[in-house]
Amino acid sequence: MSNANMTPGPKQCARCGTTFICKVDDLPHCQCVGVNMSPQVLSQLEDAYSDCLCSRCLKELSGKERAPDELLEARA
Repeated sequence: MSNANMTPGPKQCARCGTTFICKVDDLPHCQCVGVNMSPQVLSQLEDAYSDCLCSRCLKELSGKERAPDELLEARA
């Protein structure tokens, strides 16, 4: 995940397409801060995806049960 794409606001998960709110500008409240991953898994994700993943995917990939996500409704 490139730092060039680290912008806050609504995003689509690079893995599953779910829309979520990225809070990279407010790290204590960012959904990814509480997800711990091994350096190996993190490196694989950085190689595979060019932007953020939603908390559902992050937690699934880290092997953790997930808390409810802050999701946005898809807009047509």
